[in-house]
Amino acid sequence: MKTLLMTVLIVSLLTVASAGQNVKLKVRAALYDRDLNLKPVPHLVVKLTSSAAGSQAVALQTSFEGTAEADIPAGSYHVVTESPVELFDKSYRWEFDVAFTKPDNTLELSNDNAKATPLAGARDARVDELAYQYKRVKNVVVTVQTEHSAFDGIIVDPAGLVLTVEHLLEQATWVAVQLDDQRKLQATVIASDKQHDIAVLRINLASAGQIAAGQISSDPGALIEGERVFMVENPGREKDKKLHTGVVSRADLNEIVTDTKISYVGSPLFNSSGSAVGLTQFASDKFRIQPIAAATEILGEARQKLASGTLPSARLLPVTPTELFPEDSLHAPGRGHWEKDVYSFKAGDFYIEFITPIAKYEVDNELYGEAMKDYGKHSKGKTAPVESEHKYDVVLVIAAIPKTKAPFWENMANSSLSNGTAPTVMHYKTGFSKMRLLCGDKEADPIWPGRVAEGAKRNWNVVLNDESSGGRYIYSHDAISPQCGKVTLQIFSTKDPDHPVERILDEKQVARIWQDFEAFRQAQSPHPAVAAQQ
Repeated sequence: MKTLLMTVLIVSLLTVASAGQNVKLKVRAALYDRDLNLKPVPHLVVKLTSSAAGSQAVALQTSFEGTAEADIPAGSYHVVTESPVELFDKSYRWEFDVAFTKPDNTLELSNDNAKATPLAGARDARVDELAYQYKRVKNVVVTVQTEHSAFDGIIVDPAGLVLTVEHLLEQATWVAVQLDDQRKLQATVIASDKQHDIAVLRINLASAGQIAAGQISSDPGALIEGERVFMVENPGREKDKKLHTGVVSRADLNEIVTDTKISYVGSPLFNSSGSAVGLTQFASDKFRIQPIAAATEILGEARQKLASGTLPSARLLPVTPTELFPEDSLHAPGRGHWEKDVYSFKAGDFYIEFITPIAKYEVDNELYGEAMKDYGKHSKGKTAPVESEHKYDVVLVIAAIPKTKAPFWENMANSSLSNGTAPTVMHYKTGFSKMRLLCGDKEADPIWPGRVAEGAKRNWNVVLNDESSGGRYIYSHDAISPQCGKVTLQIFSTKDPDHPVERILDEKQVARIWQDFEAFRQAQSPHPAVAAQQ
């Protein structure tokens, strides 16, 4: 650890006050970290006991900036702090004697004049303190999901309050919060602030157990220019959580500026003590960090609603397994020719695709084969195609893609005006609203009820000149099984949202989809010898 150069006591000015005369005292309490970033010590109680007989002790408490001021009688004092200050792997306290004899005096409490004690079980001093804080707070960062997107949030109250961004929730009809790899819950918006792009969600923890909540620092002035900070990003899986570090260059009530890498909205920014100080947002085509102080009012509003608001469902929602599909089972011996038609059909104004890991593997292989064939014919100036990694989640994806149509009179007019050279104009017939998958009479909860944009397209002979919506629902691998008896798929369109197109899957489709996940089920089952011991 680098030597920290701090003055124990600074006494200013040249004149000396006489005994009993009041003098001015300014206390400054601050500690340097290992990178020589100065961190003020707020709310530190400093007790000053005079050596004069009959005098009363004076207690001062430092502000957020780590300072305190008072007028005290000149003389000798015993200085002691009431509570220790913990900074990473050490505990600091101050106790010494000092005299204040000048009209203006400054008492500095620093690393050099503190009594430092290693904390029990402290990490080795060579370990970066931000790594320690990351380990401590990473579980309070969660994933917020809507039918349109996924982004980050932070648990701010153990009663089930989650702070995140507001603008991504505006059009949402389905909101969920994934706490970890096993627990995901329905969420409701109970408070929001559109101006500051902040919202508070509520989840019901009745079936999820206790959760930890992050500590919030609502005073951006507590951040120091040059202080190291870090961000936790949560792409959705525990093993994929990321730590990004940086340094604060400016912090005020409107924005925190740092060189910390930002990739997701809703990710909290933590100071070097592990308190959340900011929330990442995206505005004007760039990321920014909103000071968490802006959430003070709506957090108060949300806490007031805890006693009176309606609780969301406590039922745990399905999640994507952490394990990938066994790669050596993607093309099992004896499967024979891939029957593509089993996985797709038409339903009203939609094309329906069932995508299992094996179906995705077969499609990827077809596309790679076609790309290689084209490369073999026209390789000059081109880069050889790269085969995709065969790493697939163990989920069933059901895609609903709206059909298109070619208006006769519109294309006839275009053809006449262009002497038959105009491309064919296409339009979407409808848009996707929602989907229901029934196993018998029971609806299967989706892992994610994805609703995606189907965009406009153009090439030399076809113009698709409008936009629509499609469905990409993700279900558990066992959502469709022979045990259902009957499997029904209902597709709701934007053109007729109250009357779904319904399709009952035939036995061959159900059996094939179920069989596609057999290798995963076998991999999860204990070996017979282990099962016998159990």
